[in-house]
Amino acid sequence: MTNILDKYSALVYTLVIMIIKNCKSCEKEFEIRDADLTFYEQVKTAPPLYCPDCRMARRLVFRNERTFYKRPCGLCEKDFISVYAPESPYNVYCYECWWSDNWDPKSFGKNYDLNKSFFEQFNDLVKETPRLGIMIHNNVRSDYTNGSAENKDCYLIFAADYNEDCLYGRLLQRNKGCVDCAFLHESELCYETIDSRKCFKCMYSEQCQESSDLLFCYNMRNSNNCIFCTNGRNVSNAIFNVKYSKEEYEKKKAEIFSSYENIEQAKKEFEELKKETVRKFACQTKCHDVSGDYLHNCHQGVMLYDTYDAKNCSYMTDSENPTDSMDCNNYYYKCEFNYNIMGAMQLSRSKNCVFVFYSTDLDYCDNCYNLTNSFGCTAIRKGNNMILNKEYSKEEYLKLKEQIENQLKQDGTWGQYFSPDISPFGYNETLAHDLFPLTKEEALKRGFSWQEKTTGTYGKETIKKGEVPNSIENVDDNFLNEILVCEECDKNFRITKMELDFYKRMNIPLPHKDFECRHRARMAKRNPRKLYPRSCMCELKNHIHGENHCDVKFETSYSPDRKEIVYCESCYQQEVS
Repeated sequence: MTNILDKYSALVYTLVIMIIKNCKSCEKEFEIRDADLTFYEQVKTAPPLYCPDCRMARRLVFRNERTFYKRPCGLCEKDFISVYAPESPYNVYCYECWWSDNWDPKSFGKNYDLNKSFFEQFNDLVKETPRLGIMIHNNVRSDYTNGSAENKDCYLIFAADYNEDCLYGRLLQRNKGCVDCAFLHESELCYETIDSRKCFKCMYSEQCQESSDLLFCYNMRNSNNCIFCTNGRNVSNAIFNVKYSKEEYEKKKAEIFSSYENIEQAKKEFEELKKETVRKFACQTKCHDVSGDYLHNCHQGVMLYDTYDAKNCSYMTDSENPTDSMDCNNYYYKCEFNYNIMGAMQLSRSKNCVFVFYSTDLDYCDNCYNLTNSFGCTAIRKGNNMILNKEYSKEEYLKLKEQIENQLKQDGTWGQYFSPDISPFGYNETLAHDLFPLTKEEALKRGFSWQEKTTGTYGKETIKKGEVPNSIENVDDNFLNEILVCEECDKNFRITKMELDFYKRMNIPLPHKDFECRHRARMAKRNPRKLYPRSCMCELKNHIHGENHCDVKFETSYSPDRKEIVYCESCYQQEVS
């Protein structure tokens, strides 16, 4: 009886402290869990006023990944590629100048005025202090990249590290010679492949690992020379999961690659094949007590996406090695005990920051490195006990910080992220628009800004729609002088030399769409970052549930109106292994 009463008391306690709120932005209801409240108390912050999606959008509006502009550096005055539009009101430096000793970010320090709001003073500081024009580090001949480091001879890759000879991709790590890929790791000579790892010469494939020479394949492991295969393990020379001779495999492959039309027809066949393929409720490996998708080795948390090696984290996306953190994006390499962060590496005990690296105990800081115990700083490369880029003694710092926090509590903004009007980008320039698309009117209504001037060239094409060669066979280097037009958005684009060499080597027809449209098509193949309650669809009598329909329930990113067959972990493993 005592145990029953204890369980009942615990349930009542959970129900009492569970909070349901209406999002201040989208007005939808959202839940604040008991675990969330405990975390907020530990990090000394206020519960959120926005739902998880709107919290993420408010962070991502500070991340412009792929909208590039040419503008002069504010110091050396040379033109360079930047994520800031030329007409933006910011002082923008090129990479070399920003990291040079020719200026001092501390010289822009301001005395804090308790008669003005914190965010007003911070915004003034941001507009005066030089901004890093593009987020790159130690790249070689890879100027047209962003959020990238240690890349060599790469072009238009984003959130990418340690790649060589890679073109047109996002979230690439340690790849070589890969084109038009996303969420790809440790692979070589892959094309239009996503969510895959340790692959070689795989094309138009998804969720494959340790495989080679796959074409239009889904969720293959340790396989090679396969076409239109799904859920295969240790398979070779197969078409539609049926064993063929090597000669028959090569014949089918040559037939598909013989023309652009055949490739497009194969894409349609692949999409139909995937609809009939059994899916696991989530792409999770070595995970325990988590909800979300595209996860590896994650333990204890909710609403995680594209996250690896996480422990006790929730509301996270694009993260690696995080511990005891919530509401973070693009968050890498052993970050711990942080809240509401957009872009970080090796960060600890910090809140409400954007692009902060190798730092500890920060609040409301932007683009800072090697900084500790600081509040409201921007562009600092090394410092301690700083507020608005001005250094204080430890005692002075703690006293003024407490006064600022009390001020934020009084106006109701304490613990909330930067307001959207502080973002230097228009909503339609950022990752927020990719994941949570809004019309201009909707964005403005929610407090975001909008970029009116679009990038790109139109109407200059020398090759009209329908005139692009259907085969790569007779295309030579003279084609590099031609200007193409995207068949979807009408934007002009060109083929680069490295790109053409790759197409000829792999016998791939030239693309008929520009990079952005190809990128959006790849992203549309991935499941959304949303979860729905569902039950396992398995009715196979030879599974452990026997004659009965499997009654396992789960949260999945496959919405109930989709046609795919979705299984729980147990039924999926029995069917696939």
